[in-house]
Amino acid sequence: MSIKVMSMVFDRYPSGGMERLLALAMADHASDDGTRIWPSVDELARKTMQSRSSVQRQIRRMVETGWLIQVRSATGRPGVTNEYRICREWIEGGLVPVPERGVNLTPLSPSAPAEVIHTGVNLTPVSEPERGVTTAERGVTRDERGVTAMTPESSEPSMNHTPLPPDGGADGFDEIFSTYPNQANRLKAERRWRRVMPSAALQRTIRAAIAAQRLSRKWTKEGGAYVPEFHTWLRNMGWCDGDGTGGTAVLWDTNRSTIEAKAAELGLQPWNEADLSVNRETFVAYTERVRRLVERAKEGEACASM
Repeated sequence: MSIKVMSMVFDRYPSGGMERLLALAMADHASDDGTRIWPSVDELARKTMQSRSSVQRQIRRMVETGWLIQVRSATGRPGVTNEYRICREWIEGGLVPVPERGVNLTPLSPSAPAEVIHTGVNLTPVSEPERGVTTAERGVTRDERGVTAMTPESSEPSMNHTPLPPDGGADGFDEIFSTYPNQANRLKAERRWRRVMPSAALQRTIRAAIAAQRLSRKWTKEGGAYVPEFHTWLRNMGWCDGDGTGGTAVLWDTNRSTIEAKAAELGLQPWNEADLSVNRETFVAYTERVRRLVERAKEGEACASM
């Protein structure tokens, strides 16, 4: 998100209405220099509450006026969309350069006169087909004898996740992921990171939480076998689980999973149904046993600090 570019759109974008709203949505995905814009058509349609065809038509107009420049085309692979950037002159405070009108074509050699078809009394001349440019509903395409503007995107693959940038990486992800003990499934982790889109303050909280939790008994047990994968940790807002991380600590007796996690930290085995027949210990009694151990641990810490 670039507040700087969004402010510029509010102040200087030449058109109004739904096209200006789409320009704001583009700026919401841009960097401060107007680059790295790759939202899907479905995402833009959702943000502006328009149809896909309206969004595609407005994007074509932005490209034709020169305010928006397409720098990469979609390949058809899931997660890869068209990439755009905003005109550099406009970002620097100037005007959008007026695009050159028309298309330069390679001169064609003289051809024979147009063929004439006899249709009775009247003679209907058949016009000579154009050999330099091929046109279609969606614009002009490339031909051996002439080159024209790039064809705008026609469709996007349906996706249930935010697409990754074409060159990989996400702001802050590489630095934080490198400090996380379990680095399995990097692609899933990066996709989840882009869904969370953590602010600078939240990234500081995440770094502090990882630094604290990697020293915990649970994460160091059996060589880190119980460290969750990073995408799971992000989905469960793991930065809220520890003390001193800047987040809100989750109570250990919130549910069965948190109770058994606390029990594991204290060296107890998880509760199972067999305990009912062997020890006649219900889960409530198991929880009370964990609670007593927690209180003893707190008393021991208090004595040690005196």
